[in-house]
Amino acid sequence: MSVKKDSDYLIDIAAKHKYRNQSEEYQRRYLEWRTNPRNPYGYTFVHDTRVRTYVDGEGYLEETPVDSERTSLSNCYRLMGVTLLIMISVAFVRFLVMKMLFGVPNSGRTYYSELVTSEKGLPDSVAYSLMILNLLEYALPLLFLKASTRMPTKIAVPLRKSKSSTPNAIMMMLVIMAVGRVLNSVTAKLLLKIDMDIPYYDYIRADSPSAFVICGLVQHVVIGILIEIIFRGYLLQIFRQFGDGFAVIVTAIAGSFMLYDITQLGYMFCVGVFTGMLTIRSGSIKNACLMRIIARSFNFLVTFIASILGDFGSQMFDLVLCGLLLLSSLLVYIRINSRRRWSFEIGSTATSLTMSEKFRLMLLSPWLWMWFVASFVMSLFLIKLL
Repeated sequence: MSVKKDSDYLIDIAAKHKYRNQSEEYQRRYLEWRTNPRNPYGYTFVHDTRVRTYVDGEGYLEETPVDSERTSLSNCYRLMGVTLLIMISVAFVRFLVMKMLFGVPNSGRTYYSELVTSEKGLPDSVAYSLMILNLLEYALPLLFLKASTRMPTKIAVPLRKSKSSTPNAIMMMLVIMAVGRVLNSVTAKLLLKIDMDIPYYDYIRADSPSAFVICGLVQHVVIGILIEIIFRGYLLQIFRQFGDGFAVIVTAIAGSFMLYDITQLGYMFCVGVFTGMLTIRSGSIKNACLMRIIARSFNFLVTFIASILGDFGSQMFDLVLCGLLLLSSLLVYIRINSRRRWSFEIGSTATSLTMSEKFRLMLLSPWLWMWFVASFVMSLFLIKLL
């Protein structure tokens, strides 16, 4: 008969939790970060099954990890809420600076009714100022996350070699984009009937070609990468200890309000879910960054071409292009599905709290409510009444 060791009687939640598609180094570093006693965002629980507590009238009580998980999750919600509040604070400052200092309304965003007009671009100094403010909107929250969590970069920004097919992922991302563009166009046309105009795209229009190119690269490449490091990097990795599926949904919800446009919530949520699943399945953030860069660049390119074709030409161009994307993607999906090379299922380790309890805690977070109200107010600022 084998003799049990002391460790055989211990239930260690953090040590038993394995993160899908990650290296042993990732598992070890995540465990070290998560179990650090000075880390308020880590969730762990160690219980000796030989030790029980007796309470008069109730009998022996088993200790559970629920309280530890609940406290940690509440702290993580606070962290995410403060991060998003920093982001929206910079957006509001940008709104005021552009309007009051440079006389540029709505932070220079292009609206649906402006797509076929030939408005003059911004002076280079104004364009660069807008570019810097756009960078700060994501750089400051990222610095806050890094300083607050002290999470090792190799965990927060996983760069594991991916075996997933990047071309197939690109095609699926373009499909989401195509559907989003069509729905956005329909929504914009309906709102125009009640004299309401919504932001269509926020690329920076500059006078000189050099400023236009530099601002474009920052807007579509650098900012695209920063967005993914925040949402599919730090935030997704922090919430993974509560389950992968839950982490994907929570970060997608947070990212869906990023444009401060209520008409884009569905599209942004789908993008967040897809890039989150891709990050979990591949174990790397590289494909998510690539998806974001492609989506932002492609959206800009299509909008730019459509803006010089006239009203009817731009509509036909959008419909034909989106139709071709949907047809091509259908053929690609049928092909990869027949070979079983792709699945939307990501798996998720169960934790002590139920999914409903996790979202109940989300609804009870005052920091997230402050951010939600601020996002709604900001979206009202960006709606134009014609």
